[in-house]
Amino acid sequence: MSARRYLEGQHGDKLIELKVRKCWYSTGAIRDVWEIVGIGIIKKGMFSKEQRPFKYQIEAVSGAVMGFEE
Repeated sequence: MSARRYLEGQHGDKLIELKVRKCWYSTGAIRDVWEIVGIGIIKKGMFSKEQRPFKYQIEAVSGAVMGFEE
């Protein structure tokens, strides 16, 4: 999944879990995209975790992340 690879690239091995809430396909005039909304659980210390909401737009053909919001 492109969203997981992108988050792992930003946070490294601190990404514990990825929960997807919504995922839908949007058609556009120029290109079609998948929009993914969810929560990433990130390890902050030895015992603490942080939940970060995210929204990604992923190109349907190549799987490349086009836009994101964290």
